[in-house]
Amino acid sequence: MGRCKVIVVEGIIGAGKSSLAMELARALGPNTLLLMEPDEKDEANPYLSDFYLDPKRWALTMQVHLLQARYAQQLQAQWHVINGKGHAVLDRSYFGDTCFARLQLQMGAMSPREFNTYQRIYHAMTASVMLPTLCIRLLVAPDIAHDRISRRMSQREGRLCESTIDLKYLVDLDKQIANMSSILRQQGVSVIDMPWDMDRDTEEQRMFAIKSLAARIAEVEPLDEFLDLHRRTV
Repeated sequence: MGRCKVIVVEGIIGAGKSSLAMELARALGPNTLLLMEPDEKDEANPYLSDFYLDPKRWALTMQVHLLQARYAQQLQAQWHVINGKGHAVLDRSYFGDTCFARLQLQMGAMSPREFNTYQRIYHAMTASVMLPTLCIRLLVAPDIAHDRISRRMSQREGRLCESTIDLKYLVDLDKQIANMSSILRQQGVSVIDMPWDMDRDTEEQRMFAIKSLAARIAEVEPLDEFLDLHRRTV
């Protein structure tokens, strides 16, 4: 299958990242490592409900918790790939975590002093982090994502706290993700912008889209394997 790749899936809340990441991992083969975004389920993000109730109290605590969790996932993914075990797919990434931290600063939930602490931790961790091979950015209009959030709250465990997410938050988050993916592209990461507004209701529609994406991923040639170890994000 050629060189193995670290693939991160990014998009606003409600874009459909988790479903796409799971289906993409299956399409890429049985040796693909799938790492899902932490949420309230199984206490993967024990601060999420508290954050939505009192953002100023819990923003920094939650972001540091998520940063360490995503950092651990990133290391797991890159070592899986470096050792030739297979591809790795991450549902949201260490790099995408910065979008939420910047948004907390912008909204006033995190103070400049707190953001500086987060930023210093992030930069210290980055010394052992490689950039991903690819970033799949799901392009979904914020109003469509907001509607999806409303529909899924009663259907999926660990999602009821999302009732407080408003449209403006999604619009601002979309801008942060666009900026983050642009920086990754400038640093040599292959970024695939994938329109994902349309609901693909049948299995055939979804599999066609996923298999087409997997084929595009197969065509991407990673940069020099040795030099990959020296690339860093800022």
